[in-house]
Amino acid sequence: MQINNLNSIAPPILKKGDQIEIVATARFVSEEIIKNTIETIKSYGFNAKCNIDFPENKDIFSDSKINRRNALQHALNSEVNKAVFFARGGYGTIQLIDDIDFSILETQSKWLVGFSDITMILIHVLQLYNISSIHGPMPFNYSSTKTQHIIQLFNILKGERNSIFVDSNPQNIKGTSKGKLVGGNLSIIYSLIGSESLLNISNQSILFIEDVDEYLYHIERMMYSLKRSGLLKKINGLIVGSMKDIKDNELQFGKNIYQIIKNICKDYSYPICFSFPAGHTKDNHPLIIGTDVILSVNNKHSRIDYII
Repeated sequence: MQINNLNSIAPPILKKGDQIEIVATARFVSEEIIKNTIETIKSYGFNAKCNIDFPENKDIFSDSKINRRNALQHALNSEVNKAVFFARGGYGTIQLIDDIDFSILETQSKWLVGFSDITMILIHVLQLYNISSIHGPMPFNYSSTKTQHIIQLFNILKGERNSIFVDSNPQNIKGTSKGKLVGGNLSIIYSLIGSESLLNISNQSILFIEDVDEYLYHIERMMYSLKRSGLLKKINGLIVGSMKDIKDNELQFGKNIYQIIKNICKDYSYPICFSFPAGHTKDNHPLIIGTDVILSVNNKHSRIDYII
C-alpha cells in the first residue's frame, strides 16, 4: 500500500487480469448495462464479476436492503477483488452504510469507484479509515460519459497520475494551495454534517463539490450550512464541478451559482476553481479522493497536480 504525504492509503495499482466487482447499493440498474460494463472492463485487461440478481423491479432500488448490504460486504471482504465499481447512484446507500464493516479495507485495501450518492462511501472510508478512492464514472453513466474519461479512470487504476488542466473561468478566485482532495456531491456532503463520516475533515483539504437538479436557494442553503459547520473555514481551496440542471423558482432567486458560492466564501482567501469537468455531466473527469494535490488557479487555466 502506498502512503501519501498526508498519510491516506492509496490501494495497490491494478495489474492485467486483476478482478473488479460491480455492486449496486442504490437504485435499480438494468442487466444490459451490467453486461456492457463487464465487456468494457474486460477490454481494458481486467476480469469482471457481478452478483446482482436483477429481481423483478418492485421499487426504485436494485434489490432488498439486506441483499444490497450483503453484496457490498462480500465484495469488500473478497481477497480476489482489487476494485469495486458502484453501478449507479440515485438514492439508497445511506440505508446501508452503518451496517457495513469497512475496516477490512485497512488490511485489504481496494479501489472504490463511483460518484453522486456514492460520495457517502468515498467520504466515509477516507474519514474513518484513511483510504483513498476514485470519484468517477459509473456503469449507469458510461454511455453518456466521454470515452476519454472512461480511459482516464482505467489509467488511474493502472497507476497513472496525470495533471489536470481546465480553461479559466472569469469567476475564479486566483491562487495556489495544497491539500488533501476531498468531497463529491454537495447534497450528500450536506447530509453528512454532524455524522461521524464528516467530523474529521482535515484543515489541510481541497474541497470538491458538484450537484444536479437542485434549486438555487437550496444550493445556497447547503453552502451556508457548510460554512456554519466550520468546514469552509478549514479548507485550503475549493473546486466547483458541474452544477447541472439547476432550477429557479417562478419568482427568481436573484443570484446565480457563481454569485452564491463567491458570496458565502468571501471571507476566505483560498483559490476557487469554477466549472471543473466532473460530476453529472459527459465531462466527468475521474478524481482521486484522499490524495494530496496542488490546486493552481490563474488567468489562463486551473490546474490540479497530484503529489506523488
